[in-house]
Amino acid sequence: MAALSAAAKLEPGDRAKWRWQKSAGSFMAGSGAGMISTTILQPFEVVKTHMQARDCPGGHSIRGAVRVISERDGVTGFWRGTGAACVRVGLGAGLYFAMLGPVLSTLQTIYTSGQSSGVSMHDKLPVAITMSAGSLTRLLASAMTCPITVVKTRMEYAAASGLNYTGTASALLAIKRTEGISGLYSGMVPTLLRDAPYSGLYLMLYNRIRYSLKDHFDPNNIPHTYINFVSGALAGSSATFFTHPPDVVRTRMQLERSQSTGIVSTVRQIVQVRNRAAWGTILA
Repeated sequence: MAALSAAAKLEPGDRAKWRWQKSAGSFMAGSGAGMISTTILQPFEVVKTHMQARDCPGGHSIRGAVRVISERDGVTGFWRGTGAACVRVGLGAGLYFAMLGPVLSTLQTIYTSGQSSGVSMHDKLPVAITMSAGSLTRLLASAMTCPITVVKTRMEYAAASGLNYTGTASALLAIKRTEGISGLYSGMVPTLLRDAPYSGLYLMLYNRIRYSLKDHFDPNNIPHTYINFVSGALAGSSATFFTHPPDVVRTRMQLERSQSTGIVSTVRQIVQVRNRAAWGTILA
């Protein structure tokens, strides 16, 4: 908050420069952190994609997916699509954090009738502002990175599908050539239905949990890093559970290629095949 107070005293030109530098810094930090975590956790993404696919040879279980990947691709198969995933997360997270500050400030200004000079995700904010800011920011970032998401999903499922793209750029060109521009945006609606609510819920829950922990525990005895980690873990797992069904639909639509039908028929097929419906994959 001290930085925000200092920024409010700057001249308009200097204030604009400060905001640009802050957004650029947020973009770089978000991109770097996103790519590192993506590389480490990519095996879980590959397993999840196999479990969500309609015709996974190993069935819809963790054990079956791991067996198929290891038998067909070996250990390296668990890092299929890492390049595309890093591009997607690096760009998406960078855009998200770069836009989040300005969006939060704009919504806070509207909420307080122009009395706000700037806020961040670490400030205690009204639920409506945190959910709206998180949802709107992720909506924009996800729409921009949808083609990369399609490539990531296709590459992760390569062990079962037999498709072997040589790289992210070649995959983009191949999909455009065989399926047209629409192929690069397959599953975009369920992607937005997942990402926008997820980020809105995550930001709201993170904000509330973080301040609840700070109220109940002495900050001098518990490092802020631990509080932030626990808040992020609880908020992320809760938001993931509630937005998981659209993620299953997204995966199915992006893997179907030219056979892709629509959201309604995809949902119907999932429900008919699995009595546990869309949440089946998270409980399998």
